[in-house]
Amino acid sequence: MSHVPVCVLSSSRAPQVSHGHDLDRFVQIGSLTKPLTGTLLVRLAAAGILQLDDPLERFLPVPAGTGITLRHLAEHTAALPRVPPRLRRLAPYADFDAGALDSVAQRIDSFTTGATGGKEKHSNP
Repeated sequence: MSHVPVCVLSSSRAPQVSHGHDLDRFVQIGSLTKPLTGTLLVRLAAAGILQLDDPLERFLPVPAGTGITLRHLAEHTAALPRVPPRLRRLAPYADFDAGALDSVAQRIDSFTTGATGGKEKHSNP
């Protein structure tokens, strides 16, 4: 069985690496961001700064009327594909900066996979 390179970061200890991880390399933190983002979203809603059902176009330059809300993104019911189109396979987010996000957001209505609010489908919004 092959081992996966691992890096454990802590606020109280030095990074711990194993199985060939290099501290000078960037890694995709993947699904770790989902609970953090969800927690922040709920706290902002509780503080009245935003509403879970606010349309996405309030925050990103998406076409008006997509029907996608913050709640849809959080619940994975926005009918978005797993990853945005035309990303590289090995490091899909390596070049995904603010400009790339705006470019994808402006075309979001062209690559949804169905109606919003339907069945959950894992995506990386």
